[in-house]
Amino acid sequence: MSSNRRPFAETHPHLIGFSDFLDDFNKETERGAALAAAAMIDDQLGKVIEAFLIPNKGSQALLNGFNAPLGSFSARIAAAFGLGLISEAEYRECELIRKVRNEFAHQIKVSFATEKVVGLCAQLQLGIKPYADVEVSTRAQFTTAVVSVILNLTNRPHYVGQRRLQVFEWKI
Repeated sequence: MSSNRRPFAETHPHLIGFSDFLDDFNKETERGAALAAAAMIDDQLGKVIEAFLIPNKGSQALLNGFNAPLGSFSARIAAAFGLGLISEAEYRECELIRKVRNEFAHQIKVSFATEKVVGLCAQLQLGIKPYADVEVSTRAQFTTAVVSVILNLTNRPHYVGQRRLQVFEWKI
């Protein structure tokens, strides 16, 4: 029996990086998961912003390199929201994920059972919630929110690029 199915890389090329990320993400420690999730979203936000900006040296300087104004996760979240490239809900999720990342990055004894992390993850709107008699771990709440945000942002550069800023020739 022959199959008419095309390879995943052909049908969903924009998800190849996500698939690679997910394979590694699921094997991570708690700290590793928090840091990897934030890094992936940070990277996605950079791609979204880059797709919107005029492709020139100035845009690259804003996003990349030592002390780039839009080189940090928090700056990219604020810029993407301020430019209308992410929704308010996505902005809130990114901010909560950033705060969880900061807990893991700046504390020695921290886990998804730590009170502050539990509280932050409980606020995630895109994460799975406990229902009926089904309990959901804090890490599962975090993981499902992260996956939702990444999937939201994966194809966003394509659509944002259709609204890319244009060079305006100022008369002097």
